[in-house]
Amino acid sequence: MKNYRIPRLQEELKKIFNITLSQKINDPLLAWVNITEVVISKDLRYAKLYFTHYNNPASHEEVLQSLIKTSGFLKKQIAGAHIMRTIPELSFYYDDTEERAEKVESLLASVKDDFDEDYDPDIDIDDYLDDDEYYDYDDDDEDDYDDFDEDDDDEDDD
Repeated sequence: MKNYRIPRLQEELKKIFNITLSQKINDPLLAWVNITEVVISKDLRYAKLYFTHYNNPASHEEVLQSLIKTSGFLKKQIAGAHIMRTIPELSFYYDDTEERAEKVESLLASVKDDFDEDYDPDIDIDDYLDDDEYYDYDDDDEDDYDDFDEDDDDEDDD
């Protein structure tokens, strides 16, 4: 039987944290901070919170320190929601998925620019392939197949 409790708790905690950060905390360092993922341990004692921040001039380290300072308030929000008996210990990690995705996109764009002049999406590959090349076989090869047929006939006679 699959346990659905932990994924549901993770989603609920993510909602609580994002609402708290956007509406209840007035820290300018935490403006535009978003919790992207919450990972809870199986014993529900530890929670890893992955965050990103958009349009925020503060560095990742400054945002991290500010989140650590507000972890007590975030724990009170969990307790107030009455969704867990024990309040997990919170640890924060910067989520660099967006930055890595931008790097991959820029690499793909540079590769596409290198090969873009040769690419034509309207080209049909079948127009360039000659069907005779693929289905051309020698008459000598037919003799090889006859050998197999003779062996099969001998076995049937036995």
